[in-house]
Amino acid sequence: MGLMALKRLMCMKPEQMRKHGRSQSHDGLVSSLARRNSKPSVDLKTSEASEKDDNSHCGKRPSYLGPDLPEEIWHHIHSLVPMRDDARAACVSRAFHHSWRCHLNLTFTKETMCSKKSLFEGTEDSNDRRNRREYNNNIDHILTNHRGVGVKTFILEFHGPYNTKSYNRLNSWLQIAITPVMEELTLILLSEKAKYEFPCSLLSEKGGNTIRHLHLDNCVLRPTVALNLRCLTELYLYQVRITGDELGCLLSNSFALEKLTLIYCYDIIRLEIPCLLQRLSYMEVFDCLRLQVIENKAPNISSFQFAGNEVQLSLEKSLQVKSLKLDHRCVISYAIDKLPSSVPNLERLNIISPREV
Repeated sequence: MGLMALKRLMCMKPEQMRKHGRSQSHDGLVSSLARRNSKPSVDLKTSEASEKDDNSHCGKRPSYLGPDLPEEIWHHIHSLVPMRDDARAACVSRAFHHSWRCHLNLTFTKETMCSKKSLFEGTEDSNDRRNRREYNNNIDHILTNHRGVGVKTFILEFHGPYNTKSYNRLNSWLQIAITPVMEELTLILLSEKAKYEFPCSLLSEKGGNTIRHLHLDNCVLRPTVALNLRCLTELYLYQVRITGDELGCLLSNSFALEKLTLIYCYDIIRLEIPCLLQRLSYMEVFDCLRLQVIENKAPNISSFQFAGNEVQLSLEKSLQVKSLKLDHRCVISYAIDKLPSSVPNLERLNIISPREV
């Protein structure tokens, strides 16, 4: 019943949602919160009569006629509720429709958007194609209703199809979602063959100024100008096509960065971590197979992990490094020759060298 109700809600036009959002409800939750606030419960008939009277005199409807709590408090309450539960509440309570439209945390995955019967596996089977099309259409409906509202947390699994038309559709979703209130952006393309180029322009404007967590999987990232990621604390790139210079451009204004993870980023040949990243304390680089040089100048890294082909590793005098994990050929020789001077305060060392005795 919950999924059917969710679909009904997503298919409603914005005018319908606004109309329902102005009505009252006797939900148990509403009554409970009203009692906690030590105020009498809302009388539905009186409220409706009052609304009609106000409309007849003023010619305008009030923006929100919820229970005895300010509108911003209801929005905050809804932002703490999981998206699917909030949608269900909006289906059974007319008073919650307006707040559902302002839900700030959106997670679009198969688990949150599909019933067990409509799960798809990414094949070209006709049922899979139909379910994938329904998945994308439902995202369309939800984001259309969120246009102009803003999203704090946006998590999206994109299941295709992987073509120009679908990529344009994905761009339109990101344009709606990325606003000056966003704090977390996770975009996962499920196909390794995807050739989607992330629209960096969305991060070079005001939209990127509040993002704290950025997680990208299986896409192309080609920043040509410095991005406005001043609040970014965590960057996670998995199978992202980006060069070392482009990564430097991306990080040029990320002075708040604390954690950097790079996995299967094959276009990086030289990785330079600038000294301006004063807050960077954790870095891991795994299987970036074309990587040849890692040069770190960030002074406060306390934990560093690397696995892959043998590289020229320069940690300079990383006095803050306490934990170090290295997995590549000849790492034992490197550890004996270089580590005592470069990481004098090291407390934990994990080395894996399959070709050394």
